Order: sequence, then structure tokens, then C-alpha cells
Amino acid sequence: MRLSFLIGYGGSGLPFISKLLKEEAGEHGFEYLAINSDLSEQHLEEIIESDFVAIYAHKLPEIVHEALKNCKAKIIAPISENLLDLCRGEDEFILEVSRYFKVGGERNLRNLIHLALRKLGLPVEVEPVEDVPWHGIYHPRFGVFRSIEEYISRYELKRPTVGIIFFRSQWIYGNTLYIDEIIEELEKEGLSVLSVFTYGSRDNRLKTPTAEDSIRTFFFKEGKALVDIILSAKFFFLLDHGNYFKDKGGGLEVSNLELLKKLNVPIIDLVLSFHKSIEEWLKEPEGLDYLSQVYGVIMPEVDGIVEPIFVAGTRIENGAKIYEPYRPHAKYIARRVRKWIELKLKDRKDRKIAIILINPPCKGLEASIAVGMGLDVPESVAKLLQRLKELGYNVGDKIPGNGKELIDLILERKAISEFRWTSVEEIVRRGGAVAFVDERTYLEWFEELPEDVKNRMIEYWGSPSDVLNRRVQKDLVGMVYEGRFVIPGILFGNVFITPQPKFGCAGAMCDGKVCRILHDPKVSPPHQWLAVYRWITRVFKADLILHFGTHGYLEFRPGKGVGLSPSCWPEISIDDVPHLYIYIVSNPMEGVIAKRRSYATIVDHLYPPMTMAEVLDELDFLLNQYAKAKQSGDLTRAEIIFKEIIEVAKKNNIPVREDKTTIEDIHRYVEAVRGSQINLGLHIFGNPTRDPSKLADYVVTTMNYDSHSFPSIIRVLAEYLGLDYDELRTEPLKTNEFGLTNSKTIEILRKIAIKVIEKVLKNPELEGRIVEVVNSEIENLLGERYAEAENR
Repeated sequence: MRLSFLIGYGGSGLPFISKLLKEEAGEHGFEYLAINSDLSEQHLEEIIESDFVAIYAHKLPEIVHEALKNCKAKIIAPISENLLDLCRGEDEFILEVSRYFKVGGERNLRNLIHLALRKLGLPVEVEPVEDVPWHGIYHPRFGVFRSIEEYISRYELKRPTVGIIFFRSQWIYGNTLYIDEIIEELEKEGLSVLSVFTYGSRDNRLKTPTAEDSIRTFFFKEGKALVDIILSAKFFFLLDHGNYFKDKGGGLEVSNLELLKKLNVPIIDLVLSFHKSIEEWLKEPEGLDYLSQVYGVIMPEVDGIVEPIFVAGTRIENGAKIYEPYRPHAKYIARRVRKWIELKLKDRKDRKIAIILINPPCKGLEASIAVGMGLDVPESVAKLLQRLKELGYNVGDKIPGNGKELIDLILERKAISEFRWTSVEEIVRRGGAVAFVDERTYLEWFEELPEDVKNRMIEYWGSPSDVLNRRVQKDLVGMVYEGRFVIPGILFGNVFITPQPKFGCAGAMCDGKVCRILHDPKVSPPHQWLAVYRWITRVFKADLILHFGTHGYLEFRPGKGVGLSPSCWPEISIDDVPHLYIYIVSNPMEGVIAKRRSYATIVDHLYPPMTMAEVLDELDFLLNQYAKAKQSGDLTRAEIIFKEIIEVAKKNNIPVREDKTTIEDIHRYVEAVRGSQINLGLHIFGNPTRDPSKLADYVVTTMNYDSHSFPSIIRVLAEYLGLDYDELRTEPLKTNEFGLTNSKTIEILRKIAIKVIEKVLKNPELEGRIVEVVNSEIENLLGERYAEAENR
């Protein structure tokens, strides 16, 4: 008689099952096999000769799957629903096997073995399924609790409190060493811990709780959240999302965001590597393996989880994955958590904020500070300062009234990085240096760094002492004044505004050679970079770092792609301080990089209002006149206009080939340019435009072309007038029933759409009379042509 257990999903229960099978086989005299399902192909003969096979896996190797369909086993119990085609045995018995396995624990697994033996004819006793909690509170010193009341009776749960949520399987099979380490470090920081294990998904037969159920049960009391922050070690989604992929049309159901709003706390991502040991992860330039990224970083991000910090690698013992804690990050997470909570608990007047302005390197000019894709950064920062003052933050006695005043102040004081036209002496003389970092202080910070990081910095930039004492070549000593590193910027009370440190710029000594390292992802930042960021976190003691504007370069500094280590420069730079990043909503690709590599919580801003590029008007007019002349038979006039078109096209540097396709080629070029969407000014953070004319132009620009969900607004108007929209687009130079070229008609329809939307925005009551408004604008812009067309 042989029993076989094929266990996948990391093989969490394998050590328990193997131990129990060995004990029971010694007593009852049977053969057994307990292996990770990924290795089942290597044991195919033993498996197909088994009398009982239990399978808990997502899938089996194809050869094993096919062999099991024709094997001699009396019972095949697929515990995973996706392998039900292999099921062999009575439904009730298979369900009982599943219940013993999923409830788990040593006693239930032993009785599962007894259940199989009894079914195969041995007279063994089987006890009922032991009641093991599907979710509960876990503490390494105090044990397991089924209710918050029971936990509070043994553990002093004082605020602030850190919630932790992780998988039940890790608790029930003793795979919690990394959780134990984090709890210990959090308590060293003086924080209470409420650590919850959860089954995490709904099994309707066993009535298992989801993670949402566990959150509601243990993180709330009398309707109020008990936690100030949550650490989530639950891979996949945190929320239920109904069925992950709906039968009708597919896609993800967004649901229960209200639960997160009710919690109203940051949720930090504790990242595990499913396939790499700590040693392998440390050596891997990309950091996390792909599947660990998908399940441990990307899917949790859907639910707004931030700061994906690596906490444990994987080693294999007897076919089972054991999570080994990365102790430096247990300490790092505890410090970050404490800083998040301090930010929350501090009075507004005491909170310190460091605003870092994006400062593109080597643009050949000084005034490249405070830029951001699509964002008026100076005006946005000025308005933010005003809002902070209204909210009770300490922003000093005088703040700039607008963005121009802010930039004028920065440039007047030379509160910028040393550059070709600005020496460090001028920065200091004009008042642009808020502080200096001396050699002793900097060396303390430098010595904290891992050895490999220190060695690379010295390799690229020289030793700190040599740099500060100017014993290295001149192009490596930017932003050093009298043996100290300069911290440029302006203080407004508890708000520090600074340019992002230049990465490798030689300042006034610049000859263009050092700039080549700006785009080398392996080159360490220079010493002044570290001095600025460490001054922000250790001397200024910022409670929050705020990078303001898309396309900074913190997130592109050397280090792993995802799952950073203490040797990665984004982690080194940001230290243990909460980090917000103001980023444009239309650039999620780079926003994701900032989110994962610099532990940033992204605060998106709107794209600026847009319009169509109304350029090359003279050429557009001539093309329309040429089309009319040709179609009316006025060939002499058409020839004169053709020569004018060629002349104007060349003047505008448009490539021209004077042959039979010339007009079509020039028209396609003009249409492509005029059909381009361009910014209508810049967005001001938190202050979207409310000008009806700009908004109307923006809406029509956005709806100018057909999309997957909606037709073009121009198509709607064209079809309302009985015109063929597709013909308007494909035959732009053809004259239609209005006596206009199709391209000119599209231009007029666009103007009608803008006017209609503008009127409705100014007077919302007109929304119910939209047809009347449309007819009015058609009359205004088409006039007699419309009446003539109707008559025709």
C-alpha cells in the first residue's frame, strides 16, 4: 500500500506531512511519497503505483497529469479545484480530504493520513476535524488569539499601533521568522503591534474568510480603526475585487475601496522573494524575480499599497519553501514606520517638509530649476506654501505670492547648484547656502554605507577627505566651500526648498567631460549628493520629503530595479523618511519606477489643458482654395495657387516633390501637424483651469477622434448634419454639399463643438436644451450654407 502527496504552492505543509507519514508508516506498515508537485515528473513510477494520491497544486507536469488519468490508484483527491478532472472517489470523501488538509495543522494532517488508510481498508481511528482558526491574531511571545478582546487582555495595545497582515499557511506551518523579526524591531521603536494571519480568499464550502473579512474583524473596534499604519505581507490583491476576472467581458472588479478609506492609513508592502535566497537576491542586479514582482508588487499596487520593501528570501528544505528574514530591512522598516506615524501625530506647526525641485543637469543655462512635465512648478509650490500657511503649518513670516516671486528669490540668492556660470563662492555670498556639512559629520554618514557602496564612490569621485580638501582633480569638487559641502536652498519656516543635487556636475570648472556620466546607471552619485540628502533627513530632520515634478533623477540612480537593498542609491538617499512624489498622471511608466525604486507615494496631477495645433494657416487656406478652383474647372487659378503652395511649403521647410502627388503629400503633412494635440499652458497643482473656453477646447480636443468607448464628437455633429464623417476624413480636398472642402468642414465642426460645450459650461441649465444650442451654433458658423444644403 502506498500513499502519495503532491504539494505545490511552495510546499508549505511538506515538512509536517513528511514527518507524520514517516511516523504512521512505522506503525501501520505502508509506503509513502511526499514531494513538491514541481518534482512529480521525477517520481512518476511511484505516483502511478500509489493507491491514494492527494494533490494540492495549481497544475502538474503534463506527463504526470496524463499518467494519473490511467493509473491504478483507487483514490485521487485533488484538493485544488483546477485539477478536478483527476478526481477519483466519492464526492463526500474527497471533500473530507480537502477539509482536513485546508484546515491544516499537525493533528488534522495526521487524521487525513488515517482517513486515507481507513478508506483503503486498515482499521485505524479517525478523529473529527480539529477547529483551527481560519484567521486570528498572532504574536511570537503571546500566542494566537481569536478575537481582539482576547488579545487586549494579554497584550497592552496602546497607540500608536502597527497592523500586520500575512498568510495563515505561514503561521500554521511555522514559517513566520520574518514576521517575528519585524514585530521585534517595531516594539523596539516603542510601537504596539497587531499582527493578523488570514486565509485570504473565499472558499464557499469551507466558509473561509478573505483578507477583507480579517481586516474588518481585527483592525476595527466599535467602528474605529485600531491601527495607525499597516504592513502587508499578503501577495496578490489585498481587496476581494469580487471575482478577480469576471465571466462577462473579463477585467477586474473594483470594489470595497470604502474599506481602505475607512482605515485611512498607509499600507506598506512587505515583499518576499518566492524563488531567490537572500544571497541570490543580493547578487541579482534586477532584485526581485519576475513572478515575485507580479504577485508581490504589481498586484498589491492595484489596491494602493506603497513602498515595496524586500523582507525575506527563500531557501528550500525537503521540498518546502522557508522564508528567511533579511534583518537589516526589518530594522529599516521599523524606522520608516515610526517616521510615518510621527508625521501623522505631530502638530502641523511642528511638521518639517523638504521640497526638492527638479533641476535638469547640463541644459547650458542656470534657470533650469523647478521644472516638471506639464506642470507650472514655481506657481504650484507658491500656492502650496500659501495652503500650508492656511492649514497652520510654520512657513515663516513671508512667503512668495506667486511662482515668479519664488523663482526670482531663488535666482537672486543663487540658491542653486554650482554651474558653469555660477561659482560656489557666489552661492555663499548671495545667501543661497542654508547650511554646510563639515568633514567629521560627513564621514559619520559615509561610514554607515555598505563597503561596496563606499568603494564605488571613492573609485568614481575620490575619498571624502580628498574631495573636501581639494586634493582631487578640479572637475570633481563641485559644491565644496572652505572644506565643507554646501547645502543650497531657501527656508520658509519649517519648509526647506532645494534643487535636487546635480549628479556629477563640475560647476564652474565644467568643460563638458564629466557630464558623460549623467546617463551611466552604474556610476554612484558624488559626495555632495549624499551630503544634501543626509542633511535633509539627519540635520533638518524632515518629516516628509516631497519631490515636486515629473522627471527627477533620484529614481534612476544605481541599484536594483525592484526590491532594493541597502546598497541601492534610491534607498540610501531617501533614508527612512516618508516620500511623496508629484507626478503627471499621463506618465504611469516612469511613475511606477519612482514608486518602486524610491519608495514614493505618487500624488498624480492632471495633464494641462490641450488644444489642436492651429498652425500653417496660410498653407491650409491655399490648399482649400486650390481644391475649389480645381473642382469648379478654373484651371488657370488653380495653377497660380499651386505655385503659391509650393513657395509657402518650402518657406516652412516642408519636403516637396513637384509631381502629381504633390498637393496630396503637402496636405497630409499639414493635416498631421494641425491634428497634433498641444498643451494649452501648464497645469497648476491643485488648481485645474476653470476657464470655460479653455475647458471646452480641452474637451473637444480629447474627443476629437473615435475611441474604443465613444465616437468622435466631430463624427456626431457630421452625422447630425447628414454628412459622411469617414469621407470627410479620407477625402479632405473634396468639396461637399456645403460648398466647402471636407477638411474645412471638419475645422468648422470643431469650432461648433467648442462653442456648444463652452455655452453649457457657462450655463449648465442649457444641458437640457442641447439640440437647440447645437442648431444655434450651426446657424452662426454655417449660416446660409446650412440653409442651402437643407434645400438641396
